Amino acid sequence: YLKLRYLMEQGCIFVGHGLRQDFATVNLVVPPHQILDTVEIYHQPGMRYISLRFLTNCVLGRDMQQDVHDSVEDALAAFELYEKAVEWKSAGIFDLKLQEIYSHGQKNDWKLGI
Repeated sequence: YLKLRYLMEQGCIFVGHGLRQDFATVNLVVPPHQILDTVEIYHQPGMRYISLRFLTNCVLGRDMQQDVHDSVEDALAAFELYEKAVEWKSAGIFDLKLQEIYSHGQKNDWKLGI
C-alpha cells in the first residue's frame, strides 16, 4: 500500500487491466488521469468487458495464464495491449479492430482456441 501510495503521489501513471478492483482491494483512490486501464480502453459501451487473457490471445496472438496466475505476466500483457491500442489509434483503425475483437468473441462465445 505504501509503495503504491508513494507512486501515486509522485504522479506515476498506472497501466493495467481491471485496476479499479485492484485499487479498491488495497483501499487506494488513484486520480483517473493517472490510470490507463486496458479493461476500459478495449470496452464498447453497453457491451461486456473483455478478459485480459482473451485480449492477449486475440490482439497479441499468445495465450497466457495457462497454469498459474502470474501478476508480472498480467502487467506486461496489459502494457503491450496499451501500446497496441496507441498504435491502432494513431493509424485510425482502433474502432475497427475493437469491433473485430467483439465480433470474434461473440462468434466463439468468448472462448480461446476457436
